[in-house]
This record gives sequence, structure tokens and C-alpha cells, in this order.
Amino acid sequence: MADNRSGCGCGLAFLGLFFVMPLTMALVSPAIAAHILATGSPEQAVNAQAWLWFSVVTLPLAVLLVRTSLSKEGRVRGWSTPAGRRWLGFLLRSAGFLGAMNTYAFLNLEPGPHDLNGGIGPLFTSGLIGVGVLLAFRWWDRRPRRVTVEEVRAAAAEADRALKQVRAANDRVRRQAEQVRARVTKLRAQGPPGHPGQRRGSGRSDVEFHSLRVFHRESYQCADTAHMAYRSAQTSLHTMSYLVRRSRLAQHRVVLPSRGARQARAEMQAVATHLARSHGELRVQVDQGLEVVRDLNADTSELKHEIRDSCGAQGRRWFEELEDRVEQARANR
Repeated sequence: MADNRSGCGCGLAFLGLFFVMPLTMALVSPAIAAHILATGSPEQAVNAQAWLWFSVVTLPLAVLLVRTSLSKEGRVRGWSTPAGRRWLGFLLRSAGFLGAMNTYAFLNLEPGPHDLNGGIGPLFTSGLIGVGVLLAFRWWDRRPRRVTVEEVRAAAAEADRALKQVRAANDRVRRQAEQVRARVTKLRAQGPPGHPGQRRGSGRSDVEFHSLRVFHRESYQCADTAHMAYRSAQTSLHTMSYLVRRSRLAQHRVVLPSRGARQARAEMQAVATHLARSHGELRVQVDQGLEVVRDLNADTSELKHEIRDSCGAQGRRWFEELEDRVEQARANR
């Protein structure tokens, strides 16, 4: 156990020496350069110039650290924040982050340094300050953002549009599935080539074979198109769920006993209830649609095998070529 703890301590020391400390020095290089110019001799100006060149990477590095520390669903990086405001938020927070670290480093570095000997302590503390600032930014960014009535109303309208589209897709898929099942039942009743229930000949006519192929392709495309629509609706559901939660809390934010406050609360409650109802109905319809698509895919697969078994040599050749294309597409993915 002692050997393990010793190895762990050496690993942390190695990490701090070769990663954390160089990162901190890069972030406070403007303070180091300014401190050398303010307290050093003219001969040390070349060191200040080197640190000034090194400080070119300070701002991009700070923006990267700030952006990484913020949540993708927070106030700054959230889906509803415009790109301009998002990057402005990164820059302002980066400036505050660098300001805190560089101010402490400039005020606490030892006077007249020829190098950084004796300056490790202030640099280490500056790094801790930077970590604290990033944690504070992350905490503030993850605080729930107050939603407005306009946002909830727009989300409810979007939910209604998506619900209408999903219901139409469900009806279309159900009709297609019924037609496929009816076609499969008819093919099975007629039997394969040579069956007593089928007319004499080697198989079905070219016209009927072509019609079956077209019908199979239409069924496959119907299921594929509907599945993409349902996936898009699921993405919208994930986005709406945030507004559903926030709008429920927003109903209780206005507590002043004024007429305007009561009216605002009633309006928020109405649109929030509308959004929650549409959101729930949309989730149900999407789940039902995915189930119907699975049924349609199963029926379309049965149709594919019936075409193979009931259309003679041309049906078997079509089936084999179709399976090869499916395998190739799966391999490409």
C-alpha cells in the first residue's frame, strides 16, 4: 500500500510539473512580462519580450478552457443562445479568467526576477485561482435560466406542428402496412409457381413482377422516411423537455399580489399547460409511430420473401441482388 501511494504521489507531481505548471505559465505570461519590465533591469528586457511573444496563445487558450468548462446545455452554450452572444460570453469570461490570474501573479511575483526561481508559489496560487474562477463560471452557467412566455408559446406551437406531422406519418405508415399485409395474404393464397391454385406457367407475369418490386420499394421508402421523421421529433422532444420543466417552475416565480403579476402567472400557466400536454401527446405518438414502422418493416420483409418464392427465377435473382445491396450498404455504414 505504501508503494502504491508513493507511486500515485510521484504521478501527480509529474503531472503538475510537466502539464499544469506550463499551462499556468502560459496563461500568466502577460503578467510575467509586465513584472519584468516594471521591476527588472534593462538587460532583462529580452526576457520580457520573449514572454510577450509567448502571451500570443494566452487568449485562445483561455477561451478553450472556458468553453470546455461550460455545460452544453447551460446559459452560454445552450441551444437557444445565438452564436454571436455565445462567443461574446466566451470572450468576456476569458477576460475575467485571465484578469484574476494575471493580477495575482503580477502583484505577488518577487521583484527583479532573472528567471522564475522563487516564483513557483505565486504561479501555483494563480493556477488555483484560475481553477476556482472556472468552477464559478460553471456553477453560474448551470443555474436554471428563466424562460419567458414567448419562448414557451413558440415551443408549444412547434410541438403542435410536430404532433400534426407525426400523426400524418403514423396514418400513412398504418395504411401502407395494411396494404402490404393484404398483398402478402393474396400472394400466399395464390401459392408458388406450379401450385394447384395458380394458373399454369413458370411464374408471374413480368408486369405483375414489376408491380411487386415497385410496391416493395415504396413500402421500404415509406418506413425509412417515417423513421427519419420520428428521430427528428425525438430530438425536438429532448429540447422541449427543458422548457417543460422550466415553465412549470416559472409559474410560481411571480409572487407579488398585484393584478399584473396574477395575469402574468395565469398566462404562463396556460401556455405551460399547453406545452406539457402537446409534449406528452407528441411523445406518445412518436413511440407508437416507431412501433408501427417496426411492424411495416416486418411486413415488407415478408413481402420480399413472397416475391422470391412466387415469382420464379426472376424473383429469386431479384431477391439475391437486393440482399447483396443491403449487405453492401451495411458494410459501408
